[in-house]
Amino acid sequence: MAKPILFIKKEDTFIVNTIKAQLDKNYYPFHESGLSVGEISSLKDASTLMLLYADDTIGESRDALVYIKDLLLEEEKELIICGGRNELDEVEKIIPAELIEGVYERPFDMNKLMRNVGIFLDEQSLIQRKKMILVVDDDPTYLKLVKEWLKDDYRVSMANSGMQAITWLANNTADLVLLDYEMPTIKGSKVLEMLKSESSSSAIPVMFLTGKSDKEVIMEVLALKPAGYILKTIDRTSLLETLDKFFVQQKYKN
Repeated sequence: MAKPILFIKKEDTFIVNTIKAQLDKNYYPFHESGLSVGEISSLKDASTLMLLYADDTIGESRDALVYIKDLLLEEEKELIICGGRNELDEVEKIIPAELIEGVYERPFDMNKLMRNVGIFLDEQSLIQRKKMILVVDDDPTYLKLVKEWLKDDYRVSMANSGMQAITWLANNTADLVLLDYEMPTIKGSKVLEMLKSESSSSAIPVMFLTGKSDKEVIMEVLALKPAGYILKTIDRTSLLETLDKFFVQQKYKN
């Protein structure tokens, strides 16, 4: 069964109450949270989908929006936002558009919103049975691309730095980590070393992502003994074939 929705809003306005009434009418379970880090934090583990209503005071809630962005990057969360154009623009100044699952500009079609929420909850029930892949890369555009390629076949979570990946894995588990080899600040090799040193993540297989195909870099990568490496020039079909083959091999190995 899918987890309840986390409905985040500043206060109970007419539109907010209408959304709540429609969620009840469609038998979609939900928790309510104010736009504060404390309230969202206390309820985040009970939900996967966050539904945010942005009113004309949304610019005053920067800390909460930064926290929501971190949840999208570090934990297995999805976000749908509703509001006026100005309010949506304020949200997207802090939360990149590529991290947002759906945007509904006021006045929006309430029936369409509810249909899409229902589709998400149905898919969520199926997704929970799929393999989990954590993709780690400092390029948000590349993260979004890989997620789009994989989301029909796998559960996918994203981290845009090595530390975010380590933080995520401290509270979650993955069947595979796709790790950018050439990240700034903390290199992929160092992240792999840190993952192998932690009992909670030491057994998780890691494949490196690299944009360089010259022999010297490949030998460097292989010397670290990852589960494999993938060139970033790979196309969608080849990536899926590579991952499918890996998980089949893992199954027989186990």
